[in-house]
Amino acid sequence: MKKQVLKRLLIYIILAIFYLGLVEGILRLFDSEAVLVKSFDDSLLFSLHSDKTGRVVSEEYNVEVKTNENGGRQTLSSDSKYPILLLGDSFTEGWGVKEEEIFSQIANQVLPKETQIKNLGVHGSCPALFEIHLRSYVPEFQPKEVWIQIFDNDLDDNEKLETFMEEVDGVWKSKKPLGAKLLSTPTYNFIKESSLFRLLKRIWKFGRGQTEPILYYKPGREPDRKILSHKESLEKFGRLKSLGTEIDSKYNGQFVFYKNPNDPIWKNRLGSQTKHLTNINNYLKSNKIKLNLIYIPAKEFFAEKGILGNINQTNLKQYESQNPHLLLLKEFCEKNQLRCLYTTELFWDKNPEDLYFPFDAHWNSEGHKLFGQTLGDVIRKSAN
Repeated sequence: MKKQVLKRLLIYIILAIFYLGLVEGILRLFDSEAVLVKSFDDSLLFSLHSDKTGRVVSEEYNVEVKTNENGGRQTLSSDSKYPILLLGDSFTEGWGVKEEEIFSQIANQVLPKETQIKNLGVHGSCPALFEIHLRSYVPEFQPKEVWIQIFDNDLDDNEKLETFMEEVDGVWKSKKPLGAKLLSTPTYNFIKESSLFRLLKRIWKFGRGQTEPILYYKPGREPDRKILSHKESLEKFGRLKSLGTEIDSKYNGQFVFYKNPNDPIWKNRLGSQTKHLTNINNYLKSNKIKLNLIYIPAKEFFAEKGILGNINQTNLKQYESQNPHLLLLKEFCEKNQLRCLYTTELFWDKNPEDLYFPFDAHWNSEGHKLFGQTLGDVIRKSAN
């Protein structure tokens, strides 16, 4: 009797796997999403899959995203040494621009082979994640120096990612999900990245009044949209303006620290930013590697009257005084004698309308070009 029950159970399990596989196969035929981001990585936590291709699409761009063997969006040359490691978020990944337009690629055009940049940027990154990534990247790539790109939403992103991390003896590491522990990491990722799981997740979110956007489309499966010119985009979405009272709701409230820097929540987040950067600097110093920072503010920083709309004098120091994140970074760089590039200064006398997508919060090709040329010059001069 017991054998018959076990046999029947085994048959049910086999049939369930067969039908789930059949459903998955059918769904993949109609699934337009390209999964470029790993659900979990034992050492990196969050990273791009290697050797994958997708497309990022909006009304302002339609560009290919192709990763190399390291999961970076960069075509690597076999005769370049890449002694400089670049980590950053979607700005460094090059959201919305072609690979050859990313600022690291612009910089590499003027840098000799022995001083070029290896770009390992991935959207959603922040110093909490860089702590983990560098523990893997430094032994693997043995860089001579590291550039880290900072953005204003790092303060919020650090806190979000820390829920998937754990601090062991002062070192932050990936916290393995229960599913990965029970099923193994490859099986866990296969399930979470399956078309069936992603469809069920979208249905569940839809039922709660939420959306799950597609970040990357399969090549040839992206929506057919007319790509607006810069002028057309300005006409449709409007020109750069202060956030004002919208700062509490727009961008999910990630920039409210401009308004309430002394709120305990933001004081803790600013403190956390300093802690992660300190840990990174100490780790790199122990390996005799130089740390450099790149700071990019919310684009509304450059708006007339500032991000809050309450500054009457168009003066850089006035704008900077209202940015506690920038002040923190300047103090950190000065204290640790780091080389730091602030786009608040570099872009100040330029027209920000020309450097950002009017609707999207990222640099367009002109923004990347301007900063890439600056970065290339800085690195080249320091090497001489």
